[in-house]
Amino acid sequence: MSTIAVILEKEWWELRRERSLMATLLLFPLFMTVIGLGATFALGLAPDEETAMLGAATADPALAGLPLDQLGQAVMGRQFSLLLLIMPMFLPSLLAAYSIVGEKNRRTLEPLLATPVRDWELLLAKSLAAVVPPLLITWGCAAIYALGIRLLTLTPQVAGLIITPAWWLMLLACSPLLALIAVAASVLISSRVNDPRTAQSLTGVLVVPFMLLFFGQLVGLVVVNLGFVLAFAALLAALSALAIWLAARMFQRETILTRWK
Repeated sequence: MSTIAVILEKEWWELRRERSLMATLLLFPLFMTVIGLGATFALGLAPDEETAMLGAATADPALAGLPLDQLGQAVMGRQFSLLLLIMPMFLPSLLAAYSIVGEKNRRTLEPLLATPVRDWELLLAKSLAAVVPPLLITWGCAAIYALGIRLLTLTPQVAGLIITPAWWLMLLACSPLLALIAVAASVLISSRVNDPRTAQSLTGVLVVPFMLLFFGQLVGLVVVNLGFVLAFAALLAALSALAIWLAARMFQRETILTRWK
């Protein structure tokens, strides 16, 4: 474990040096949180009649009978609460994509790969370095969002319809699994390319399948309840195990060294 700790310390030290990357990690989640709270609050002040026609407003029986202003807040708040879950995929993928390619460009990866460190130790350390900070930031922003929803919604009932036990379960159980999937794919991609921007662009595609869930809830095809979250978490657990296994199998230090340009 001492080897993993040393690599983790090195990764986080290098992360603090990348000011633009640190700014993205901190500002993007805060921006999404503020926008979500602002949009939810605004719909309470100026209800939109089209909101009642959305599938998200009719698919869940819990929303039936709400006044238009409360319905608008509930629908908007739910959409942004789900959108917050993009961060555990987007933010770790940025760090993981940069971790290997960045070391290639700085010529610091060759000495690291030449050491006795095992492949699984290197992968685990880089994965933890990419997962832990964004996950903590995501949970922090989620706590701010939950508090803001309690304060800005018209009634406690609306707040309870947005910040549900299913949402908390998805946040705590699914967020780490989404992060692991993103990191495994990102490490694999970044070990095969030579430009950080290319790696980050390719890993950005990982967000697309999750957006299907976002729009599925919006049109009423998906209702995020406890049953759905448990099934979704089981699927993510299987996918994360597969992604980590593939990344470990396909990660070859000899290939990384010989592909340097």
